[in-house]
Order: sequence, then structure tokens, then C-alpha cells
Amino acid sequence: MKKITTVLNNLTTTLLIELNKPLFPSPESLNQPPRAPANTEIPCPIILTEYKSFLSSTVHFLHAIQELQMLHHFDGESGVAEGVGRLQGMWASRGGNTQNRSFIEQQIACYKPTECFPKNEVLIRGVEVVEYLNDLLDLFD
Repeated sequence: MKKITTVLNNLTTTLLIELNKPLFPSPESLNQPPRAPANTEIPCPIILTEYKSFLSSTVHFLHAIQELQMLHHFDGESGVAEGVGRLQGMWASRGGNTQNRSFIEQQIACYKPTECFPKNEVLIRGVEVVEYLNDLLDLFD
């Protein structure tokens, strides 16, 4: 259980650090002069492939936690349950970070300018992950 808790703590800590960063930092905050927009084509096939890979990895990770939960029956007060709860909160909640946005909202803001995704695709997939996290949390009660 300690390894799982450590992995979840590392993951949620890293995610919180990223959520606390501005999505589009000003050139001044980067100590760089503003750049002119590049007239390059957005590589939608690559973006879509990487996004699907990210979602697949997320689901595999959650499935591994689910399998361990089914095997060990961690209780709702365990570090594993707390870690899954923090992860669910970051995906779904605006609270707990300085940018006042959920991880889903961050993804939407990042991907919207690319116009690579069908309407609401990123939102729908994000909600599916949150539903999986909710179902996983129910296993701890």
C-alpha cells in the first residue's frame, strides 16, 4: 500500500504544481521578448494520438489501482483512498489551485486553439475519467 500511496502523492503533487501555473504565461514572466505567431500548420494527427495515449495511460493507471483495491480492500481512510480522492478533485474541481480551474478545464483551454478535436470531445473524455474516479472511490467505502 505504501508504494501506491507514494505514487498517488507524487502524481497529485505534480498535477497541482502544473495546475498552479498560468496556462499562457506572459512574455515578461518568461523574461523573453514576445514572439510573432508562427504560420505553421498544427499537427492534429500527432496531437490526437498523444491525447489518446494520455487517456489510455490514465485509464490503465486507474485500472491497476482498481485491481489492487479489489485484491486488498483498502478502507476509505487509507492513503490510497485519499490519493484517489485528491486526484478526482484535481480532475473535477476548481478549488485547491491558484488558477481556479480543474484539470479538465485546463485541457480544454490548451486544446481548443488547435481545433483538432470534435466539439466537446475533451470535455466528454475528461468527464469519463472523473466518472471512473468516482466509481473507484465508491470501492473504498
